[in-house]
Amino acid sequence: MTMHNSPEELTTLLRERAEGSPADPGRAEKAEALGRRMLRRRRAARTAITAGAVAAVVATALALPADPGQVDPADAALVSVRLPAQVPLPGQAGHLFRDEKLPLIASQQRNRMGVPVLLRFTALSTDTIYNVRCSVPGSWMVVKTDSPSRSTSIGRCGPHDQLGQFDAQSAGPAWSGRTHTWELWVLPPEAQIDAMTDPDTIDKVAARTGTRPGAWAVGIYDRNR
Repeated sequence: MTMHNSPEELTTLLRERAEGSPADPGRAEKAEALGRRMLRRRRAARTAITAGAVAAVVATALALPADPGQVDPADAALVSVRLPAQVPLPGQAGHLFRDEKLPLIASQQRNRMGVPVLLRFTALSTDTIYNVRCSVPGSWMVVKTDSPSRSTSIGRCGPHDQLGQFDAQSAGPAWSGRTHTWELWVLPPEAQIDAMTDPDTIDKVAARTGTRPGAWAVGIYDRNR
């Protein structure tokens, strides 16, 4: 037999007991059963609410955008490259200054390969040194200078120093004290380029290859005045 109970019956029973009236035993049993059911329902409701809240938190976490500091593994590359503050002057160029170190006087940095840099600096001597560092090992570097005898240098670069140095012969008599403008490229390792590539076609090679994540930096080192 199914009992149809309501919270009103439970309220009536409690009022009767509080007033000292004799309670109906049948009604008491029904009220007790109703109380147990109400307690179970409240517990079930609290459990459902808690589960829903946890699910909402999980769903929110899954829907959050990726950390902007993280990159896809296919695009992973070091995000910064640091140049040394000084580089040693090679003995054959230093002559009496074999232990001399040249300070950094100008630099540029990019976070993508395939994007050129125009680097302007004033030469302080004929022993100017340039240094290129690339976060992606095996990248191609192209250094286009304004030196008549050493106009372009093409080679590989990586996280370590890749130095190129001028001397009195390669720099020429009008080198020191003059402002120079160089064009530099760093291209991905798979770029279709080699040491014999025509420097005037580098922009076309870069366009075919496209840009890639990968930090790189170039620095100019020279004697202090």
